[in-house]
Order: sequence, then C-alpha cells, then structure tokens
Amino acid sequence: MRLTINSSERAKVDRLFSLKLDSYLDQGYGSCIFRDDKNASIVAGALRFFDRVRYRLHAWCVMPNHVHVMMYLRHGATLDRVLHSWKSFTAHEIGQGVIWQREYFDRIIRDAEDFKTSHSYVLNNPYKAGLRNWQWVGTS
Repeated sequence: MRLTINSSERAKVDRLFSLKLDSYLDQGYGSCIFRDDKNASIVAGALRFFDRVRYRLHAWCVMPNHVHVMMYLRHGATLDRVLHSWKSFTAHEIGQGVIWQREYFDRIIRDAEDFKTSHSYVLNNPYKAGLRNWQWVGTS
C-alpha cells in the first residue's frame, strides 16, 4: 500500500520534522566540533570572507553542532558552489576529517514577514539553546 498525502499535509509533516530536528540540534546532539572557539572562528571567517562578493550575508550563526546562514546569492554564484567552498575550506583548516554532512537544508524566504522571522530565528538561536554570551553570531 502506498501512502499519498496532499501538499498541505506534506507541509505540516515537513514543519514537524524541522521543529524536531531543530530541537535535537539545540540540545547539542551530535558532534559539537564548533564549541571549540578556534573551529567556530574558522567557520565564521569563511562565511564572512566572500560577503558582498559571492553573496550578501543577512544573518549567520555558528552553533556548537550546526550552522545557520541567511544570504542572498549574487549574480553567478550558486548555492552548491558556495556551500562546497565553505565546507571544503573549513574542513581542511580544522583538520579533523569529515566534519560536514553531504546534504543541507535550505529554504526560500517568501516575503518581508518571513525574512523578519527567519532573521530573528538565526540571531536568537544561541540564546534559545542556552548559550549565553555566544560570540559566533552576526549580521551584515
């Protein structure tokens, strides 16, 4: 038997999955390689390096076990190439083998309200996770 769901139900399932995943990440499950300031600094530097060249950063946050980035890709840049560049450079600099998952979760910002909500989410993620005075968060 094959289960078929409509787009509204699929959106609900996707949202629940995203909330559960966010909860696990915020609780520190998985490798927390970016809890080390040296490693977090490498990632933060890589994010900022091509700001205003390949993309326009709006908000970013390096959490202990994941990274959030809000950006607008500039002409000629592709998400796959930008992410490959970040992941390749930071993995080499950190030098601890495989540190990134192959896949990533992306979404399109639909309107001004969605932008505001997402921007706030990224910048407040450390506080929500109980990380007081977390320095690896920024906005352009």
